[in-house]
Amino acid sequence: MARDAIARQYDVDKNSVILFCEVGKGDYRPGTITFHAKKGRSIDLEKMRESIAATRLSGGTNMRVVSLTLTVAGDVVAGGPELLLRVSGTGQELLLGEDPDQKEELQRLREAQRKGAKITSVTGHVQGWNGRFPDVLKAMAPDAPGGRKRPVLLVTDFEVAQK
Repeated sequence: MARDAIARQYDVDKNSVILFCEVGKGDYRPGTITFHAKKGRSIDLEKMRESIAATRLSGGTNMRVVSLTLTVAGDVVAGGPELLLRVSGTGQELLLGEDPDQKEELQRLREAQRKGAKITSVTGHVQGWNGRFPDVLKAMAPDAPGGRKRPVLLVTDFEVAQK
């Protein structure tokens, strides 16, 4: 269901959407969905949320999302005390945050940026994309109480341009 909702997105290369399921007994089998944007496109997180919300995953299901992990090409810029990632070719911005399991990565990124390194991409988990699908979809809606204007990408890795 989530796989099909993602594959329908105009910005997703439908041929890149792959569902890997673990072998297990019963109806519940943990899996991972991987996908890529179409060449020259960028994934719109809100449209993806809307598409998944339009499925039965927004109802009483116990299906869960463990994380939404992205690798994003763009420019890292200081936005006051915060770091922002401006997504290449779009108006999208992501706030960069500290992943609790990899705290040193955001600090390393800050240091590289201070030294003038050209950061070409950042990988991380989108904050809030974990838990039961109905809860996640409601919490990530733009009109949700306490909703964020910008998604937060919890940094797990980054790439620097080679000189």
